[in-house]
Amino acid sequence: MSCRLFLNGRALDTDAASLADLLRTEGFDLSGAIACAVNRAFVPRSQWASRPLDDGDQIDVISPVTGG
Repeated sequence: MSCRLFLNGRALDTDAASLADLLRTEGFDLSGAIACAVNRAFVPRSQWASRPLDDGDQIDVISPVTGG
């Protein structure tokens, strides 16, 4: 089942069943230093695989930036 959601403000149609599936599909390194929120609620890494996605969800992925 496909749904439309927003990943870091970008509209996206996806068949991903969970937050972890979405992150993998979009090329994020799940072992890397990233944090995720769904609809402004922080989702602990331990729940990424079990967090389902719904049509209209807003996903924010935050990763550290290096440099000065």
